[in-house]
Amino acid sequence: MSLAIKVKPVRLKIEDVHISFGKTKVLQGIDLDIEPGEFFAFLGPSGSGKSTLLRAIAGFGPEPQGRILIDGIDILSLPPWKRDVGMVFQNYALWPHLTVQKNVAFGLEERSVPKKESKDRVLEALDMVGLTHLAGRHPSQLSGGQQQRVALARTIVIRPRLLLLDEPLSNLDANLRVQMRTDILKLQRKLGLTTIFVTHDQEEANTISDRMAVLDKGIIQQIGSPMELYDNPANPFVAHFLGTTNMIEGEVITKENKPVLRAGQDVELPLHMKVTGSRGAIVFRPQSVKVNPEEQDSASMCIRGTVKSREFLGATVRYGVQIGDVTVLADEAHQRGKRIYDELEQVRLVIPQKQIIFIPEA
Repeated sequence: MSLAIKVKPVRLKIEDVHISFGKTKVLQGIDLDIEPGEFFAFLGPSGSGKSTLLRAIAGFGPEPQGRILIDGIDILSLPPWKRDVGMVFQNYALWPHLTVQKNVAFGLEERSVPKKESKDRVLEALDMVGLTHLAGRHPSQLSGGQQQRVALARTIVIRPRLLLLDEPLSNLDANLRVQMRTDILKLQRKLGLTTIFVTHDQEEANTISDRMAVLDKGIIQQIGSPMELYDNPANPFVAHFLGTTNMIEGEVITKENKPVLRAGQDVELPLHMKVTGSRGAIVFRPQSVKVNPEEQDSASMCIRGTVKSREFLGATVRYGVQIGDVTVLADEAHQRGKRIYDELEQVRLVIPQKQIIFIPEA
């Protein structure tokens, strides 16, 4: 079946958007530029404002201050049904008394699409999500994953210019979530739709998005590709939210004309990098830490400490090593017969300098 649903991808631009509920500021000065055809994620914890921002784009909730533009046209003055935006909700919002086919056709009927065209578009949308054979069933006769596909079909059948997905996988079990996010990405690529995906799950955002914005307390903390944000977090919040990380905070002092991070009375770490400010933190991932390596080059940081904990995770062994008042996590790849360190053992941790970043205190 031809992809007649495919539409020209649009650019979404958000300029200085603010939203408040009473005296509570929910979004503060949001600026975004999402490319045509891009799969973009809003990532953040509960209460960060990501769903509020998505609903503002769709036209639900209080009207924000600022501008939201699709291909250069400000849509804030338009009602939701005139924005040509399709939204898939977390709870799917299917009509229980209607069949799958009629659920998908509902939006077309509201738009007075002729019956013949409506039927063809519904069958095409169901074909794209693999549910043509279930067209006559009711939502109660479907699995969670099938209901999610119906919600997707009902959205894409209206041929929106912009597709919005509000935590669409949160009601599915772990295995089905993995399959559905793959299917959603494939569908998005086929349609060419500019798409925004809201999630609090960093693994989902990493695997499905071209770029993402990390939000916290109504403010965008950082924008970039998943790998850019993981490797170069702009601040401690992003570093901690995007996976497990080590962070050692302290005062920056100078010794022998070189910067050193003093983290407590007994820990002084040379900083082989450009630093700013009098306080800050070094950040590095557990998988970057080597435990008692046979060799160490001069461009590595060496820290000595005591093993306080050990977890066998199958592919890796995670050590918690006490360094002064800080516990450093080190993930060692596990191989049969490899030396395992016991609690209270003294170890030497080596971290390549290129794996360490310095974040100045805000």
